Amino acid sequence: MTSNAIPYNFLSDNAMMLLFVLNIIGMAYVFMMNGSNILERAKSMFYHGKQSNPYTDRTHITKICNLLLYLQLFFYCSIIAFGDMQYSTPYYVGKTPYIVLAAFYLLAAIALLAKRVLYDLCNATLFSEEVAREWRQSYFFTIKLSGFILFPLVVCIIFIKDFSKTYYTIYLIFALLIYTTVVISSAIKIIFKKKCFYLDIFLYLCALELLPIAILWRTIHVINAFLIIKF
Repeated sequence: MTSNAIPYNFLSDNAMMLLFVLNIIGMAYVFMMNGSNILERAKSMFYHGKQSNPYTDRTHITKICNLLLYLQLFFYCSIIAFGDMQYSTPYYVGKTPYIVLAAFYLLAAIALLAKRVLYDLCNATLFSEEVAREWRQSYFFTIKLSGFILFPLVVCIIFIKDFSKTYYTIYLIFALLIYTTVVISSAIKIIFKKKCFYLDIFLYLCALELLPIAILWRTIHVINAFLIIKF
């Protein structure tokens, strides 16, 4: 007599719940230490043209807080990718959850590092040093804030058993639209403010945003297939 495999559940995993609680504590520390500065930077994204330099010392975010924001983003991305894998292979995932989560976490970190290198190389060629620096600060600040946009979806994946794939997909598209809108708005205000050619903006973001996202999503599915076969 053989028993049926039980799908992996975050709520029954004390280690993952501890990591989630530590993440919440980390974000509380970030807002306690740099909450007002984060708010100032967020506001500057919408009125960039009205001030000469929105990223002054007044909006400085400490290194530890920046690190915690990135760690939060990697953690959330790994859970979201893991959730996508569960929809198709819940019983296989249950065998090696930590290996799968670690693989997705590492992938998120590598993707961010590759994006930093790609943007720096491209912007150093296309724009002045001042504009490239301003755009880099604004863009990666948007990246760090995207963790908060993903938070509701992560909570649903962790705490709602059998969370609907339809709602998962809708919210993921919603988050992507918000992120894309903010990036486009920042690009217009910072790097294309003198000559706003929409075709240039479209080609720039297709090459540096849409294509990498598509490659990343495809890589996630390749990892899914590999882990299923391997484990």
